[in-house]
Amino acid sequence: MEDELEHFLGVRDTLLASDSASPDQLKAYDRQLFGTLAKQAAGASALLSSETDTSEVANLFSAEPGRLLCVLEARDRLWPGELERVHSSLIHEHDHGEIAWWLAAHYRHLACPTDFPETFTAQVWAARALTRRGYIPPAPWTDWHAAIQQETCPRAVALTLWDTGDGDLWQEWLPPLLAATDDTRVAALINALAPEVTDAALIGILGATSHSRFLPWLASFRHDESLAEPALREVRWLVGDREERHRGRQLWGMPLEEVNWKRLFRVLPLGFRERLWPACSHRIEGTPVSLHGGRWCPGN
Repeated sequence: MEDELEHFLGVRDTLLASDSASPDQLKAYDRQLFGTLAKQAAGASALLSSETDTSEVANLFSAEPGRLLCVLEARDRLWPGELERVHSSLIHEHDHGEIAWWLAAHYRHLACPTDFPETFTAQVWAARALTRRGYIPPAPWTDWHAAIQQETCPRAVALTLWDTGDGDLWQEWLPPLLAATDDTRVAALINALAPEVTDAALIGILGATSHSRFLPWLASFRHDESLAEPALREVRWLVGDREERHRGRQLWGMPLEEVNWKRLFRVLPLGFRERLWPACSHRIEGTPVSLHGGRWCPGN
C-alpha cells in the first residue's frame, strides 16, 4: 500500500506541474483517495488508516507536507476535525512551527502558533497568516504589511526582504508588493531588483508584475536557449492562449481590472494556479496543492 500511495502522489505531482492539465482533471483524480481511505484495506499505509493516532499522522505528514496535504485533507473530510487535530499536534508535540504556520496561512479556522518564527521562510507564512486575520505582523514584516496597504514604499521593502531572505519564497511575498506599486514606479522597482537576482528569477518577477510593458523584455530572452522556455511561459501567463495584449496590467489575456478571479480559479491550468494565491488567498481555503486544488470561498 505504501507503493500504491507513492504512485498516486507521483501521478498527482505530474498533474500539478502540468501547464495543460485542468482543475477538473485534478478533482477527478483526487476522488480516488476517498475510495482508498474508505476501504481500510489490510496492510494500508498508516496515513490511510483510521486507526493511526493523531501524533503519528502529524509525524508522517511533516516529512512531506506539500505532497501529503491532500491525504490529510481527505482524512479531514471522512473524519471531521482531523486537520485541526494534526495542526495542534504539529505545534505542541512535534515542534514543527513552520508547517503549522504554513497551514494557518491557508486555513482561516486553524489557530496561529503563539510565537512568531525566527527563520525567514517560516516568517513568510506567519506574515500571511496574521495579515489574513487582520493582524499586523512584527518587524520586518510590519513594513511589508504597510507596503501592501500602500502606506510605505514597496521598493525599499522589496529590496530589504530580498536581501534578508536571499530571495526565498519570493513568489509568496513579492507579488503583493508589485501589485501595490504604482504603474509609474513598477519599472524602478524591477530595475532595483534586477542586479540582485538571477536571470531565471528576473523572468519570473517580470511575469509576476502582470504588466504588459515587460513583454518585450521577456521576449528578449527567447534567444537564450536556457531561458527561452521560462520566458515564453511568463509571456503566456500575461497574454493567455489567445495571445491578447492590453495596455497596462493584464494576465491570461485580460486587463487586470476585468479578471474574473472565481472563474480563473476554476479553469486556469494547474501549473499556473499557484499564482492566484497572492492575489486571492483571502478567498481561498487551502493551498495550490490541496485536495481538489483548494476551495473558493466567495463570502470571504
